Amino acid sequence: MRESYVDLEREAELRAYAVLDAEQIPALERIADLAAEICGMAVAEVNAVSLDDVVHVATTNRDHLRVPREFSFCSPVISYGVDTYTVVDATKQEPFASSPYVTGERASIRSYAAARMVGPTGVVLGNLCVFDYEPREVTIDQLAALQSLSATIVEILEMRRTERELATALNRLAGSHRALHSSNESLEAFAGQISHDLQAPLTAVEVALELLEDEVDLSEDAQMLLGHARSGGRRMQSTITELLDFAVAGSSSPTVPVDLNEVVSEVLADLDWSLTDAKIEVEPLPAVLGQSAELRAVMQNLVANAVKFSAPTAVPHIQIHGESHDGTVRVTVADNGPGVPEEQREAVFGLNVRGDTDVAGYGIGLATCARIVRTRRGAIGVDPSPTGGSSFWFELPAAGQLA
Repeated sequence: MRESYVDLEREAELRAYAVLDAEQIPALERIADLAAEICGMAVAEVNAVSLDDVVHVATTNRDHLRVPREFSFCSPVISYGVDTYTVVDATKQEPFASSPYVTGERASIRSYAAARMVGPTGVVLGNLCVFDYEPREVTIDQLAALQSLSATIVEILEMRRTERELATALNRLAGSHRALHSSNESLEAFAGQISHDLQAPLTAVEVALELLEDEVDLSEDAQMLLGHARSGGRRMQSTITELLDFAVAGSSSPTVPVDLNEVVSEVLADLDWSLTDAKIEVEPLPAVLGQSAELRAVMQNLVANAVKFSAPTAVPHIQIHGESHDGTVRVTVADNGPGVPEEQREAVFGLNVRGDTDVAGYGIGLATCARIVRTRRGAIGVDPSPTGGSSFWFELPAAGQLA
């Protein structure tokens, strides 16, 4: 009876983490690669133990299979009550010796090691495991590294869950412009609180990876994989920043004249690492009324998107220009990418809307741009570009107008 309750608890936690039918999670794939490299094993897997199956959430093989619990090594191991577990030769140890993954019916696994993934509530979610087709011993240091990586996996899952909850909450709050406008102070307070909830697990991930780098003698390949894992953490940090930028965009700070030429110069300097192959043309831009930090966020999103979505077979060609008319300045960022279909041109400015699901992102950047521009008495949109791509534009009062 107790075992059934434990299984139900685990199933509920795994469903809350949305990993049983999840898309590929690159950060976890990199941790699997790193675990295999550190332990010198052929394969590593991040396995979630559901009611009926053991789900390969991430693997070095990238297979994402479901294995019946009765055949899996991970299912009995999580019930042993130990943080780490090793099998030097599975043919000589029950209950593994009779597994079809040992007998040759499905595979011929010989050695195995695992570290339990334990959630914040104490529920064991599954294992980070490594295995090989030859008998191998795993050292104490390697087991410690596995345990550290398994804790990092849980922190990543926690962060993904919090990100989803934050995005859902922001989406609800953004559903009504009137309600959102009247609740800016509450939204900013909410953003400040959720910032702590997101930053804490991210910091824990970074610290765990730093400790791993310092305490374990890693090969060159493992160092590279660790670098990829830390890069993933930095990208998560960027996503958190985008979400919080959206929450506080268009605050009560007064409008002032802003030199867009200076803003664009700073943006291009910040994005320099991603603009190596891009051709950027910038015309002199009129000054507008707004806030420099907000307009820097708008221009950075528009320029970064223009590069990211440019035609994959051509050098990105970005054109930035502005014009004044009747007290209003229109700034345009045009690219040579595939363009935005007419039926999507309004929707792309909504929260969590992505024009191209093949390109990484959360659909936050353009929503942030729209929120900033509209709260500053402006407009934003997208038209076809003369170069065949998209022309994203926004309009704001010219600097000579009354705020």
